[in-house]
Amino acid sequence: MKTFRSIQCLVILLTIAMSSMAKAENTVIVLSWDGVRYDYPDRGEFPALERMASEGMRGRLTTVYPSKTFPTHVSMATGTHPDTHGIVANRFFDRKTESMFQYANDGDWIDAEPIWITAQRQGVDAATYHWVASYSDWQGQAHRYRKGPFNPLVTDETKVDQILAWLDFPVQERPGLIMAYWNGTDSVGHRSGPESALVAEQLATQDVELMRILNKLDELQRWDSTTLIVVSDHGMAQVTENVDVEAALDQAGIEAMVTGGPVAFVYLDQATDLPRALAAVKKLANIEVYTREDLPQSFRMAHPTRIGDLIITTSPPFTVGEPGGKFSDGPFGTHGYHPSEDDMKAIIFAMGRNVKTGLVPKEIRQIDLAPTIANLLGIKAPLHAEGKVMEWANSN
Repeated sequence: MKTFRSIQCLVILLTIAMSSMAKAENTVIVLSWDGVRYDYPDRGEFPALERMASEGMRGRLTTVYPSKTFPTHVSMATGTHPDTHGIVANRFFDRKTESMFQYANDGDWIDAEPIWITAQRQGVDAATYHWVASYSDWQGQAHRYRKGPFNPLVTDETKVDQILAWLDFPVQERPGLIMAYWNGTDSVGHRSGPESALVAEQLATQDVELMRILNKLDELQRWDSTTLIVVSDHGMAQVTENVDVEAALDQAGIEAMVTGGPVAFVYLDQATDLPRALAAVKKLANIEVYTREDLPQSFRMAHPTRIGDLIITTSPPFTVGEPGGKFSDGPFGTHGYHPSEDDMKAIIFAMGRNVKTGLVPKEIRQIDLAPTIANLLGIKAPLHAEGKVMEWANSN
């Protein structure tokens, strides 16, 4: 009997040890560079990105709609669209809770499971640094390592320092999934326009930091167990004209809250004002206007409690109520337009374990990122994911 129990104990200990080793056997690192349009890497010499393209894969990433930072990051993390995960804009009102979402990072705003929870739930330790909505628990579930709250003064160099530290952790403590948000070229593109020479200068500073990660993986000789993915959340388009929806509503005597951008939501103070509001806004040129009921299903943003009474969409170079009076100051950039717009296309680079080299992929969708990460980690995809494994990633 003692011998049998000893064998049982030995089996349990071996199982635990093997499980601990398996948790960190493979690593996936995902970096999101805000606002890097698909063609920006062709504007100069960026050795780290060039190495990833030559030794791995480079493609164009098609965003969800609207192509804004918060919806896109959550779609990449959950594998589904804003109508399902609930983050329909950077700023919106929720009628059910009567609360305003405004660049918020509380994970409980998300209606769909994010990949860091997916990984942790299946025994893979996850680490996040400034990824949207990763700063708190999600529906009472936590992941092992998280850095926040968001602080724009934290440099990408600091983030890389932490990533390199995570890679140096002992195997039992090392995260199998690392996801980090970098500031990218977003601010430069907004402020100076996407054609500014400052875009390439900013991208070069990030390329230097990316090279530090490549060098570290070289030093650790860990490419056979690590996949590095660099994506962006959206592109950038030049904007020259503002459509003043608020003025049109004011002139019609209608009180409402209007969120600005290429996709704008109009939340009416009085629901009975809808016919008059619709008529007033439809007089404006260079926009499309929808009610909640007639919003095209293909947009995949029709969340039942979070979109406006009216939804207004535009195409470049027009925008709604954004950025105010800056148009006379020179070039300005923005994003949020329909994913079919070339200027909204984002980057994706991948290198390392299970990356098919020399492949020029067809369309790659943001909702395919989370299932691909899960596949590379050998776990099941997030609970609400609709995407599929990207064709450049070999099956485990």
